[in-house]
Amino acid sequence: MSPPDQPDTITPQYATFDADAYKARINTPAKNSDYFQQFHKPLIDEAKAKAGGKQVVLFDVACGHGFELDFMQDDSQVEIVGMDIDVETLRNSTRKRLSKGYFIAGDVGNPPIDEGFADVGIAVNAVVYKPYDMLKTLFRALKPGGKCAVNFRVYGNKFNEPFYQYYLNDGGQILNQTLTVTNGDRTETFALKVLDYRQCSEKKIRNLDRQIYFQSESDIERLIDVVGFSVENHKKFHFQSPVNPDNEIDVFTLQKPL
Repeated sequence: MSPPDQPDTITPQYATFDADAYKARINTPAKNSDYFQQFHKPLIDEAKAKAGGKQVVLFDVACGHGFELDFMQDDSQVEIVGMDIDVETLRNSTRKRLSKGYFIAGDVGNPPIDEGFADVGIAVNAVVYKPYDMLKTLFRALKPGGKCAVNFRVYGNKFNEPFYQYYLNDGGQILNQTLTVTNGDRTETFALKVLDYRQCSEKKIRNLDRQIYFQSESDIERLIDVVGFSVENHKKFHFQSPVNPDNEIDVFTLQKPL
């Protein structure tokens, strides 16, 4: 069986969710001001302080509609660069919603970006599709010493049981799959849980395809390490979503070596 991290295996169709539908149906902290204040703002403020009044570049991988960018679009010292695989969403929603920013259509499997152009990176609700490639793309984008914030939902966390159960009750399935990644001379294999939406009753939800979840914090840390990042911080964050009043996600602040 091919690892679920291969680009030709999982193909979500987020273009079927316009901005209003995304806010109403998708379980994400992207539009949560508390999340921004806790995880994104400190990285931006730190980068701005180091820049000494010059602009800093923030890179948002798998930005989608860019709701997390709403909180920084009026900051004249922050230059926004977003990348997403969905051209239609970028063209018809993200670029129209946000007053500034550069938006690139691209796949994290082969990202059309320069190395080391960004001071800060963020990935919100992104690693559920291509976790290794998402982290590798952030690593490539960041300058040496640059930091990023990335969130994961750990399978088995009791707070997240209502989230999974909602979709299981609607025809979804939980699959057991593995992911093997290689970076240089190091190879790591991860046992994953994959939420398969393809048999859900609603066509729009079926377009989410499948999402990848790690089963422990230690596995997430192992993935982070094999990419090359160090963990600066790891916190829990609770948020309300359309199908779960109290999700708990793990948010990691990562740093690229100098």
